[in-house]
Amino acid sequence: MLASIAILTLFGILLIMLETFLPGWVAGILGTIAIFTAIWLALMSEELVGWTSNQRVVLALGIVLFAMVVLIGWLRWFAVKFFRRALTLTTSIETPPAVGAAPGTQGVALTELRPLGRAEIDGQRYEVRCQNGLAAAGTRVEVIAAEPGNLLVRIV
Repeated sequence: MLASIAILTLFGILLIMLETFLPGWVAGILGTIAIFTAIWLALMSEELVGWTSNQRVVLALGIVLFAMVVLIGWLRWFAVKFFRRALTLTTSIETPPAVGAAPGTQGVALTELRPLGRAEIDGQRYEVRCQNGLAAAGTRVEVIAAEPGNLLVRIV
């Protein structure tokens, strides 16, 4: 009977470890059921009739403690340290640099601004967004602020 309890405990621990790789909670639930079955057998088995109730409780607590130590060790040192490098994205996306024209700078709309379009400001072409909504090509515009990817302009 002790062999069956040990096999159920180890099988349950392995299934819970397998849950690290498999989504869906199936392996974790089956592993938990296997460990609870081992604990139930340790407490209720007829083959352990010669054992006192204190010895059975110590065996059950030993199963719980062993499973916890192994699983915490697995998660702390193996799963996190080794798989983190392979399964975790560590690259960061940097914010785009601010567009170069300072507020107050004036220019000319190259395309119709409805409200997005292109304008030439200080000899460079920029993507702009018109605060007023619409502006015809050739309209004088003034930079109000810089937004990610374009400039906010208004009609002069």
